[in-house]
Amino acid sequence: MNAEIIVRHIIAGFLCVNHEWVVQRVNARASTMLRKPSRDIEGKTLWEAFPGLAGTSAERVLRTVPLTRTEQRFEIFAPELYNWFEGWSVRGDDGEIYVFFRDVSDRERAIQTEALRASLRRVLMDAPVAISITRGPEHRYELINNASRGLIGGRNLEGLTARNALPEVDESLFAILDNVYRTGEAVTLQDLEVSYDREGDGVLYTGSFDVTYQPMRDTDDKVSGIIQTAVETTAFASARRMTNAPDTPKHS
Repeated sequence: MNAEIIVRHIIAGFLCVNHEWVVQRVNARASTMLRKPSRDIEGKTLWEAFPGLAGTSAERVLRTVPLTRTEQRFEIFAPELYNWFEGWSVRGDDGEIYVFFRDVSDRERAIQTEALRASLRRVLMDAPVAISITRGPEHRYELINNASRGLIGGRNLEGLTARNALPEVDESLFAILDNVYRTGEAVTLQDLEVSYDREGDGVLYTGSFDVTYQPMRDTDDKVSGIIQTAVETTAFASARRMTNAPDTPKHS
C-alpha cells in the first residue's frame, strides 16, 4: 500500500507543507473537518489558507517544527467553525512538514459542560431559597441545596427518589410532581401544608410552604426533571389564619 492511499484513507486530517509553508497536499478528511475544498487550501501558505492560526499557540508550535526532528503537538479552537482541534506535526526527511489533526470538539464541549454544571451547582447550593432538582419520572434527587437541607435536618437525600426519601409525606404531593413531569406545566402553590419527618427522628412536623415546581427539558424538548423551590411560610400562614378567623362571641 503506497503513501498516497494511506493519506487518503486515514481518519485524521492531513496537510503536507513545504519549507516555505506552502500547502502541497490536503486529504479529503481535512477538507471535511475544516469545511474548505482542497482548491482553497493547496497552493497557499498555511497562514493564508488559515488566517485564524496567526498569533495562536498552535502557530508558535508549528513554526518550531522545521528546527527539530521530534513530533510537536498543539491544540486550537477555531471560532469560525466553533470546533476544537488537536494536532501533531513532524518534519520529514525531505524537509516537508506533515501536519495531522483531529476534531476533539465533543470532548472539549463535554469538559466545558461539566465545568458549567459544577459552577451552577455551587451557585445553587448557596442560594438563600430552598432548591432541589429531581430527574426522571421517579423524581430521583440530583441536587438538594443547603437551604433545602436545612428543612430536613441537614440530611442529604441525593440519589433517592422522592417517595423513598420522604415516605411519610401524603401521596397527593407526589401526585403533583407526577403531573408536572407528565404535562410539562409548571405549578406554583401558596401556603402548601405538608407534614413530614423534619429532623429524621420519626416525629412529624407540619409546616406551610410557598412552592414552585418547574419542569426541566432536554435538547429534544422532553421533560427530564423538575426544579423545585420552596420558602417556608409557617409563621405567616398561622398569623393569617388567626387574622381571618371569625370573631368569638362574647358571653356576659
